[in-house]
Amino acid sequence: MKNIIEFGEGITYLNEVTEYKLNGILIKDKFSLPNGIFNKVLTGCGGTTIALEDNRKTIICSPRITLLKNKHGQYPNTMLVIGGINKSEIVNYINNIDIPKILVTYDSLYKVLDIITDIDNWHIVVDEFQCVLTDSSLKSVTEMNFLHGLTGIKNITFMSATPLLNKYISQMDILKDMPYYECKFTDTYKVNVFRRKVNKPINKGIEIIEMYQKGNFPALETGETSREAVIYLNSVNNIISLVKTTKLQSNDVNIICAENEDNRTKIKKSLGNGFDIGRIPLKDEKPKLITLCTSTAYFGVDMYSGNALTFVISDCNKINTTVDISTELVQIAGRLRNADNPFRYYIYFIYNTNREELDDIEFNNMIDTKTTVTL
Repeated sequence: MKNIIEFGEGITYLNEVTEYKLNGILIKDKFSLPNGIFNKVLTGCGGTTIALEDNRKTIICSPRITLLKNKHGQYPNTMLVIGGINKSEIVNYINNIDIPKILVTYDSLYKVLDIITDIDNWHIVVDEFQCVLTDSSLKSVTEMNFLHGLTGIKNITFMSATPLLNKYISQMDILKDMPYYECKFTDTYKVNVFRRKVNKPINKGIEIIEMYQKGNFPALETGETSREAVIYLNSVNNIISLVKTTKLQSNDVNIICAENEDNRTKIKKSLGNGFDIGRIPLKDEKPKLITLCTSTAYFGVDMYSGNALTFVISDCNKINTTVDISTELVQIAGRLRNADNPFRYYIYFIYNTNREELDDIEFNNMIDTKTTVTL
């Protein structure tokens, strides 16, 4: 059964809610994350914020270290449990804080569960849980072990804003009998996606970066200019190619990708001293001129800029590239958090594909319900 949660006018973030409707019944209370599958529908509405700020002992799980580090930077009283953290450190944290909030990767969750003896008093949030489905073909053992470890836990929320396929949910024992909740917001804004099909998308990426380097900043008719660019790409190799070709200096580019030794070695070897995997700036930190991201930054992170414009460059000739990237646009659309950024609701999508081309009407219909964010 689908349960509908309705929020009234003026609600931008879930932690602002003082009343809402559940299946048409008015509930006058603060909103809390429900047990079960929770489809936020919209990115940027503060679902993770609820989990971080409420008065429940909470474990927030994510496969993306970038997301966890981003949240830990915003909430320094949390504990970040990734590789290298041992169980005694977790015990010490839990024993010395009133309301523990633990941020953990899928493959490190066992460290936390092994030492908690009162798990029924905890709330587990699986953030961006569509990754369990999308990543399982690549890291099925990790994902399946993770889900197995959650079996039998009473207070658990599987949260996502990405459209989920019911057929996949019904095939997973831990999910198929869970209650399903879907949000309905009154105040939303449609993100404008401008697409352009080209033979070599990377060449367009070069043009975009050179435009910013020369100070030829994109501008709106109202006069505002974008002086920072956030560019999403398929791979680290694409990022390296753009940096080398445009001769970007390390102080002008922030590289956001999966944190592993392969990527770190590749970046340092190819680009030289001064280049490394970066981190997403916090709210009071100034972003660099160019931010280059792989898919590690699509999911859940908060990016702050008063004037950044978003570009998505899909340089791969794979069948269904357009369909796949339209789902990822859900996440990309909600990354820029500044309400005062006039470019927040614009995405330029540059791509190539050998699949049968969709006309404008088909493409717009395909993403019409997928790239909406809270005001």
